[in-house]
Amino acid sequence: MRLYGVLAALVVFLGCAIGLLARAPVESVADSRVVLADFRRLEPGITQASQLPELGFNLANGERLSYLGMVEKLMPGDSSDFDALDPAVRECFQTADRCAAFVFPLADRTGLQAVVVIQAGRVAFKSLSGKMVTSAAIPLPGAARD
Repeated sequence: MRLYGVLAALVVFLGCAIGLLARAPVESVADSRVVLADFRRLEPGITQASQLPELGFNLANGERLSYLGMVEKLMPGDSSDFDALDPAVRECFQTADRCAAFVFPLADRTGLQAVVVIQAGRVAFKSLSGKMVTSAAIPLPGAARD
């Protein structure tokens, strides 16, 4: 009787171990990261959404923003500045059902995120957001233009 108890415990233990080993790998944050050079290769109005994976932007791994998330990321603090927004962003807010925004952390710039707005199958707008967290601030040449 004791032998059956030991065998039953062994079977349960092995079943649990196999179940843990067979578990699908959890997607890591690193899978959604892009590098600054890839971000700079995006051309609003020209780069097609279908080209994004080739450029390192896997939309399935990026964080898709809701409409409120887009407002939080892209809308200026003062609503009177709405007219000063990039025209592509203004149009996106006005036709939110035909537009999507994604956020990708930058692998080579800690604390910065690439924000990519897609509308009508093309990148409509791109921006960097966040604060760079490094021991020595590294200037981003041309960051104001991105």
